[in-house]
Amino acid sequence: MAKVPTPPQFVLLAFDGSNEVEFWKATRQFAASAEVRFTYFISGVFFLLDADKNIYVDPAGRNGKSNIGFGGASLDVMKQRLEQVRLAMKEGHEIGSHANGHFDGRDYTFGQWNKEFQQFTSIMSETWQRYNKAAEPAGWKNYFAKEVSGFRAPYLSVGDRKALWKTLKEHGIDYDTSLVNNTGYWPRQIDGVWNFPLATINVAGTPKNTLSMDYNFYVAQSGGKDGPKEKFKEYEDQMVQSYVQYFNNNYFGNRAPVHIGHHFSQMNGGAYWKAMQRIARYVRKKPDVICGTYKELLSFIEKNKHRLGDYQAGNFDKPAAAPSGPAMASRSRLEMAPKSRLAMAPKKMPELSQKQLDRIQAKKKPRKASGCCPG
Repeated sequence: MAKVPTPPQFVLLAFDGSNEVEFWKATRQFAASAEVRFTYFISGVFFLLDADKNIYVDPAGRNGKSNIGFGGASLDVMKQRLEQVRLAMKEGHEIGSHANGHFDGRDYTFGQWNKEFQQFTSIMSETWQRYNKAAEPAGWKNYFAKEVSGFRAPYLSVGDRKALWKTLKEHGIDYDTSLVNNTGYWPRQIDGVWNFPLATINVAGTPKNTLSMDYNFYVAQSGGKDGPKEKFKEYEDQMVQSYVQYFNNNYFGNRAPVHIGHHFSQMNGGAYWKAMQRIARYVRKKPDVICGTYKELLSFIEKNKHRLGDYQAGNFDKPAAAPSGPAMASRSRLEMAPKSRLAMAPKKMPELSQKQLDRIQAKKKPRKASGCCPG
């Protein structure tokens, strides 16, 4: 069989949430310095002031209810938040949807999902004029009405996929990032919607597996609450090692996209935000790596549909993995603490059956608003 050209290694770095202005600034500043682009899956309720919360009607029909609060009381802070979104868009980052009130949608009907998406569009389309007297940026309304391409469900909870997928297509959403799959999964369409799943990966140095998301490491490492401060660096290093294993597995393997999902939150003293920065700088040094947005991945996938089977099978020339050994994992190469040595050769990631993956998906249950998927 003739080989196809080697695909680039996509690394997708994304955030759920969008509340804290200072974290918007921090992520944008880092992205500029590291030359990476983020996808922000934003929550519509953060773009309504507390005084206007009754504008939002949740899928259960209640006015002014949200699992993650609203946009606060300060008009000045709201203006700053809107400006951060404008700047992020201008700088090439992608804005996607994380719905509104962060409710578990496993039992939603098409009508309930549809209502949630309609309100996301209306809230985001109108929020600039509602709160900012400055001229609305060109294309703002059009972007939120027609150009939002991707969605990640709160709690990764999709329930009846037919209801959600019908809604996605109804609203022109091209891809979903709510499902879970193995590390070597190349995207494919499910009922006309591209599936860009998070991955089940090994927690380095342990037999545990978890999802490639900060909150899941938070649960795996410290039970879903902050551990002792003296452990924060250890948590950070372990996440970096886990992500490097994941990256190497794909980079030297079939080049399936690497998906890393984080939140606007400083769990375990900011360990996971620090880890994301380290892995971003690490992968950016590698040839043929695109640390970009999901829209960029979507464009590549659409242009190469006819090659996806070959990509999945790894039917292309691959770079040779460097020999393993402590010398290959110095702090200068991986920006790790000296004791956090890691072999450069790829480590085989766990391969789970579809039944196991479905079981993992089904376990994404809602927790207290302060305890799951912080905004």
